[in-house]
Amino acid sequence: MNTTVLGAAEPSRWTARLHPIPRPAREVLVIGWHAAFADTPAAGTPIAVFPHTEIIAGHLPVMALVRIEHATAIDTITTDGTRETRWGNDPFGIAKTGISWRLVPAHLAEDRWVIAPGWWAASGEEAVLPTSVTEHALGAPNVVPVYDHDPHTGKRWTS
Repeated sequence: MNTTVLGAAEPSRWTARLHPIPRPAREVLVIGWHAAFADTPAAGTPIAVFPHTEIIAGHLPVMALVRIEHATAIDTITTDGTRETRWGNDPFGIAKTGISWRLVPAHLAEDRWVIAPGWWAASGEEAVLPTSVTEHALGAPNVVPVYDHDPHTGKRWTS
């Protein structure tokens, strides 16, 4: 798969280029990130904004980098009848395990950046993250899937 590494000529150090490279090339602004546990974060979840990104938002679709540590609630009834919950890998091997990363749509709501409303599915594109993003979101891979496709309408996130 052909990937493009962003260099000094990028319009912003927070801009990620999408690939497979569409014509013309699409770029998104990665405004910040959020670490979630067990499941995908809900719409309206606040995003930790990267430094100096607010001033450049406006000309590109805005997205947030999300890290999900997948886990399953495992409930146990003890001998005295109380319920204990622990989190771990799915004992049946059905659910996702480990950590995954993705870009999801973000928007400004009441003077703060949050995950945009809607259900977002993988679009088939991936984003090559600039080093400024991977340096702030420790452990983030260089390439992540883009979740900007609404499966109900068939439309993509554009703002």
